[in-house]
Amino acid sequence: MHLLKMVDICERVAFIVNVIETIALKHDGPIGEGLVDKRFVLVEDRAYLKIKRIDQFVLDKQDFVIRMKENSELSSIKSLRRMPPKDSNVTRDMTCLLGTVQSRSEIRHRVVFFKDNDGNEIRVATSLFNVSAEVVADMYKARWGIESFFRWIKQSLNVPVLVGTTENAVFSQLFAALIAYVLLIWLHQQTKALIYRPKRSPTSFLRMLLEDTLPLIWKDTMAFFLYNYFASDRTCLPISG
Repeated sequence: MHLLKMVDICERVAFIVNVIETIALKHDGPIGEGLVDKRFVLVEDRAYLKIKRIDQFVLDKQDFVIRMKENSELSSIKSLRRMPPKDSNVTRDMTCLLGTVQSRSEIRHRVVFFKDNDGNEIRVATSLFNVSAEVVADMYKARWGIESFFRWIKQSLNVPVLVGTTENAVFSQLFAALIAYVLLIWLHQQTKALIYRPKRSPTSFLRMLLEDTLPLIWKDTMAFFLYNYFASDRTCLPISG
């Protein structure tokens, strides 16, 4: 199963806007077009970089930050003036034409080079000219956090037995497990804030909760928190936390 995500990141908080489920046998490329939305900056991996596609994005006013392959050909390069901060990981900021003579972009695109946490050089093409190169780099790096989160979720979901074999049944069960998992993580975050010790990691908390081996102080604190939470006539879970 693949999950193609649209996530709105604002003030360091991420909100899932749209999810398209696919089976692993289908390539994400064509299906990913369903996530194109002019209200958001499209941030994608290098598998989605097609020269004609990003040329059309500029014409359609669809903003984007898309990673480029390391061997992508650049021509007519013009460096952009910038005053980088001391801790900047950006190495180059330019405009250029993308592609070979046989398949070259008709529009000049901005390309930002920066280093990841391991010192590897990353290059991204973007339509954004009104933000700094560091902001462009941060936009792409935010994608790594989203991918890591969903990889962690898929590894942590425990669905040993499927209740049905139809596509709808499988997706319904997976999303039910995802909802339950997110609620339990929320409960762990709220409870641990009230307990000085013993501390428990999310993984340890979930395992001990399922095995009914949580320390008594955790059980009492959970019950106390949930009683007070719902006694205050809350109708929804908080976004923060």
